[in-house]
This record gives sequence, structure tokens and C-alpha cells, in this order.
Amino acid sequence: MEIQWYGHSCFRLSSQAGFTVVTDPFDQSVGYPRPTFSADLVTTSHDHFDHNHYRIVQGAPKLANRPGTVAPGELASGVGVRGVASFHDEVEGRRRGPNTIFLFELDGVRVAHLGDLGHRLSVKQVAEIGPVDVLLVPVGGTYTIDAQGAFEVCQAVQPKIAVPMHYKTDVCRVDLGPVEPFLRLCPKVERPNTNRLTLTAEGLKGLSPWKAVVLNYR
Repeated sequence: MEIQWYGHSCFRLSSQAGFTVVTDPFDQSVGYPRPTFSADLVTTSHDHFDHNHYRIVQGAPKLANRPGTVAPGELASGVGVRGVASFHDEVEGRRRGPNTIFLFELDGVRVAHLGDLGHRLSVKQVAEIGPVDVLLVPVGGTYTIDAQGAFEVCQAVQPKIAVPMHYKTDVCRVDLGPVEPFLRLCPKVERPNTNRLTLTAEGLKGLSPWKAVVLNYR
């Protein structure tokens, strides 16, 4: 399966059979180039302009925007999608509302997209998330967990790969911190100089400890 980053919290996940998911599409005010893509399913972690611009996605996709399991009949064979309840802040959503963590399984690879997670995960939430191969984690602070919080979440979930998102880049107009403070905490860092990862369940076996993989946004 393939993971492609378009900037901010927007990714496109593609299975080998061609099933595609787009996560948290943004509007033009965020600053990244406007993506042109289609999908079978779009997920939005919460209802803010920089995460819920689902109308940009072509192909009449289904929309998932709340906790729970997406009905298997809406998905391709071998694909699983589930949402876990969380919050956009450290006061149980009273400041910025709810946030949905989405879990995907494509071609045997388990991916967790944390959306705008604003707090450390509880023991119950870690158990509900379960085993994760790839963790798409916000690291820029201000509106989400910061570098230290992201590191602690990675330590709790123990993915094979952590892909940082939702941080300041040369084009991002949102007031966020850079990625470097998070990277300084990570056991290992790779910069493949690409905007995509191609992964297999077999190739992810035995990776320990987890590593951060920094993608380009184009």
C-alpha cells in the first residue's frame, strides 16, 4: 500500500487493488498547493476549515467523520476503517471540540491518523487503537499536542513508523511549531526526500524501535 502526503494533515492512502482514502483535506487558506485527487472514502477528524474540505475530493467518495466502524459494505475487500473518539484539546473538548482518530487497514498494513489530537492518550484509548504499523501524528503544538506530547503518544502506541504532520513548513500559514523539536526526541529519523511511502506488511516486520519518517508535501 502507498501513503502520500499533501501537507498539513492530508494524506492519500491507496491499496494495491486501487481502493483509496483521503484524510483531512484542507482549503486554500492553509497555504499548501491545492491537491487534485479522487478517492473512494474521505475521513475528516473534526469540523474545522483546515481538515474538512471534503468537497475538493473527486470521485463521489463516501464520507466518514465520527467514531465507529465504517460498514464493510462501503469498503473494498480487505480494507478496514474505524474511528476512535478523542478530543481537540486537554479539557475534553470544551475549548475546541471533539476529534476522531481514524484507523485504517490496507493490504495488511495498519495506519492510524490522529487528526488534531490535543491530549495524551489514555490507557483505554491506546487499547482501543491497538497495534499500529504507521502513526500519522501532529507535532506542531498550538492547536494539537506539541513535540513532547507527540513523542509520548508514539511511545504509548509503539508504531513501526511515525510520520509527523500538522507542523510549520515554508508554505503553511497556520501558526504552528516546526518539526525539528519532535525529531530530536525520536529514536531514529529518516528523510527519504519524497512525498510518499510504499509499504508492505512483510517489510514492516521486526522494525524496532520505532522511527520517524519525514515526508515532503510535494
